[in-house]
Amino acid sequence: MAKENLQANLGNPKIQSVDTIYPFLNNLKSNITRKTLYELLKEDKPFLIINGQRYRVKRKELEFINENVSKDIRIPIILEFDSNYEAGTVKIEGIEEIKVISKILNKELNPFSKDNILYMYKPELREVRRVLPTATQYLFKIGID
Repeated sequence: MAKENLQANLGNPKIQSVDTIYPFLNNLKSNITRKTLYELLKEDKPFLIINGQRYRVKRKELEFINENVSKDIRIPIILEFDSNYEAGTVKIEGIEEIKVISKILNKELNPFSKDNILYMYKPELREVRRVLPTATQYLFKIGID
């Protein structure tokens, strides 16, 4: 629904005013109910609620995640795009989330590091989404300078 609204309103002169753009952007916000890996593994047909709709999560992806991290990790793993970052930069937060992404990308983690943020770029993003298409979710942040 939001995608249709976006396409319908692209280039629309009425969208130029602050009074109309704020409600438009507000309607695009995403509501994601995150569940722990443990909760999802207990379900016969694992699912998440995103924007009020039910989305299936593939068990194969959950098993891959389960092999690599704690069952406390929250799914979906959020892949954050922020307009304040360099173009094509994606941020992942959380120690368990970083472990999963690093495993997919064959990146070594420093066991003594306390960093809980990982930045990756479009080629790496493609690989992550190839392996975990239903267990990851995009989040777009727009900052106004």
